[in-house]
Amino acid sequence: MKKSVLIWIVFFVAVSLNVIAVVNDGAIDQARLRFSNASNTNQYNVNNVIVNQNPDPAEPGKYVEVRWKIENFGGTAVKDLRVELIPVYPFSLESGDSAIRKIGTVWGNQMGDEGMMVYYKLRIDKNAVEGENAIMLRYSNDKGNTWIKVEPFNIRIKSHDAILSVVSVKSVPSQIVPGKDAEVQIKIKNMADSLLKDIKVKLDLSNVPFVPIGSTNEKEIIMLDSGKQSILKFSLTAESDAESKIYKFPLLIEYQDESESDYSKNNIIGLVVGEKPKLSLVLDSSEVYTTGDMGDVVVKFVNKGVTDLKFLNVKLKESNDYKILSNDDVYIGNIDSDDYETTDFKLYIQTSNMVVQLPLSIEYRDANNNEYDEDISLNLNLYSKAEAKKFGFKKSSQKTGIIIVVIIVGIGLFVYRRWRKKKNNGK
Repeated sequence: MKKSVLIWIVFFVAVSLNVIAVVNDGAIDQARLRFSNASNTNQYNVNNVIVNQNPDPAEPGKYVEVRWKIENFGGTAVKDLRVELIPVYPFSLESGDSAIRKIGTVWGNQMGDEGMMVYYKLRIDKNAVEGENAIMLRYSNDKGNTWIKVEPFNIRIKSHDAILSVVSVKSVPSQIVPGKDAEVQIKIKNMADSLLKDIKVKLDLSNVPFVPIGSTNEKEIIMLDSGKQSILKFSLTAESDAESKIYKFPLLIEYQDESESDYSKNNIIGLVVGEKPKLSLVLDSSEVYTTGDMGDVVVKFVNKGVTDLKFLNVKLKESNDYKILSNDDVYIGNIDSDDYETTDFKLYIQTSNMVVQLPLSIEYRDANNNEYDEDISLNLNLYSKAEAKKFGFKKSSQKTGIIIVVIIVGIGLFVYRRWRKKKNNGK
């Protein structure tokens, strides 16, 4: 029994020595040499992934450091091992850096923490496509006479921030008149290092008095290259009863990068509703009609526009034609749309001209606090005394009327006495 056991032991030793000799005669124990990211002895060739890349993901236009672990799961040493990186777009080595790394000997069962590391620092092209980009390795153990390619490894590339920026928002005209059309131009720019796609821009008009005209409130851009701009145009109408003010509402943007990661932004934009107030000035009434008259001149301010005006102030400038006997500077305040206010100035007329100009300087603001100032002249017509009486602007004085009555009465008495005297003489 002991003799048979001894024979079996000798047999197995001989077989084992024979296997080792066969392996030593071969070039590389290829089935046992693994480039991987782990040292799991129960798994063969873990998907050909690298140990790590730094940073992860890498960014276009910058650098990435990549490392591989080489483990020998066989019992035979691999001598004079060389590894070569095969640079392919978008990766490249720095000038002067060799693509070949001389590893030397990887001993049998050299695994885990004892595995050999291969390191490269690569530049990434600024126009690199986001996503997984393949890179190739190959190795040799006969001084580079023959090479064996390893399955491609993937390096993840992605812009640090896929930023889509709203550069400007412009409406034409700058103030949208109620009931009128306007074009809203939104300029966006791709601030990322790579292409952005499936860009959707939407105006949320649910709580503002605007209605899209001729198209919807949403626009799309299929793709926008890095650094490029695009202008989206929306046709809107402000509702006829829209109050004059600034309206704020959301601008919603959704888009994807090249790796199909989704992004969304919620901005706030503003549009101005209103127009320049249509202020009309008229001479409402006057108490002065001739040279030497003194009285009030009343000026009416009429707001004929759709927007309110406020902080109205008026000043009557001095002139040689008249003397201002009241305050020359008057604050009127607010005038609503389709409404009016009046103010008066007391004047003494000291010219013989038949037309006197009243130069007025006015200042006011619209509902959106835009400031306006104007110089307007009103004509004050004067008349001769006879014309003033003729047109009913002036009445004859009471003293003159009494004199006329006295004269008429005197003439009447004189005529009556003459008649009585003749009558008595005739008898």
